[in-house]
Amino acid sequence: MKNIMKITSVILIALCLFAGCVCSPAVSGEAYALAYEIDTSVSDRDASEEYDAQNAVVLNPDDDLTITQAGVYVLSGTYENKMIVVDAAKEDKVQIALQNAVLNNANGPAIYVRSADKVFITAAAGTENSISDGTGYSLTEDDTTLDAAIFSKEDLTINGSGKLTINGNYKHAVVSKDDLVVTAKDLTVNAVNAGLFGKDSVKLSSATVTVTAGTDGIRSKNGTDTSLGFVSAENSAITIQSGKDGIQAETVFLSNNSVIAVRSGGGGTVQKTSSADSFKGIKAGIAIIINGGTYAI
Repeated sequence: MKNIMKITSVILIALCLFAGCVCSPAVSGEAYALAYEIDTSVSDRDASEEYDAQNAVVLNPDDDLTITQAGVYVLSGTYENKMIVVDAAKEDKVQIALQNAVLNNANGPAIYVRSADKVFITAAAGTENSISDGTGYSLTEDDTTLDAAIFSKEDLTINGSGKLTINGNYKHAVVSKDDLVVTAKDLTVNAVNAGLFGKDSVKLSSATVTVTAGTDGIRSKNGTDTSLGFVSAENSAITIQSGKDGIQAETVFLSNNSVIAVRSGGGGTVQKTSSADSFKGIKAGIAIIINGGTYAI
């Protein structure tokens, strides 16, 4: 069964959104986000794919691929069994520009952000890029398990109008232990487990994203701060096929004028095999707020 809803403004105080949902009177999504102290804002730099190519550092596959200071770093060509490591100062912003780059690492994440203020991964206009990890590896650092093709301990932004495919062959495709912002215009995510996972938040703005995930398509979970653990979508086109929940927010899911299609749990004909399984289209622990858009769930 597929439900298609064209919505102008409605707030759903519910644990999940699926066929037969009941809606309460309309309330401003922005006002509700403020009431819960949720910051859904996206910076100009998050949204922009521009970078200073003239002063950028070109990283070739045979170079030292550990980035230790702020700046723009350009990758092109094939990086086989290489890990790009960002280990910069806590105040440093780092931008990784992909120009027809193929990053494969069978032994761990292809990109690992250990330390920085924020890292931007930009798919340059007119290029095609891919990032993949291996099907089996075991890596831990400071009691943190590195288990995604892109794994970040800091704020992470994925942007750009170029094509970018991220394959999480071991577990997850993208993990940020902080905020995850996506403004990419042509992003495809494939994962054995979760597709996009931001501990504090996942914020999609003017993004076009297709996610195929073995468990949750998009997930945010922070167990200590009720103003975090949210997912927001602004003017975005999001397509998700997930083995479990399509979108899972521990606190709030907020969508403004987005086009979202979710097929969760393999679709409506699939039977649950365990009472612990959750196959919701959109799931939030506190509230689901919808302001305009089209939703096929």
